Amino acid sequence: MSITFKYAPKYYLTPPYNQVLDYLTSLARQRKPPIGYLYIFEALGLKRGNYAAAQAGQLLGEICQHMHQQGKPMLGALVMNLQKGMPGDGFFELAVTLGRLRAGATEDEKLAFWKSEVRAIYATTW
Repeated sequence: MSITFKYAPKYYLTPPYNQVLDYLTSLARQRKPPIGYLYIFEALGLKRGNYAAAQAGQLLGEICQHMHQQGKPMLGALVMNLQKGMPGDGFFELAVTLGRLRAGATEDEKLAFWKSEVRAIYATTW
């Protein structure tokens, strides 16, 4: 199956992509709680910072787009900003782009959407 990305892919099917995808699907199968971004930084060989956050967002966005095209939930919902207690803004921006969340959603709507995605992830066969 050919994947069409909304944005140019950088990590799709690279070793870090496959490593993170495998890890997230393992978390999903075991119904483990969402994790912080540190694992993603480590998979990319990066230290915390704005560049690492942007690269983690890129990789997770590619995974989410891939899952969306397969009719599955946005697996990146299992990665969150531990200080905010939910995913970063890029997750919600991509959800809007993919038509999964309405543009201009309130913080409460974003939180409800994220919780719904996590429940859908746990209900999906991986």
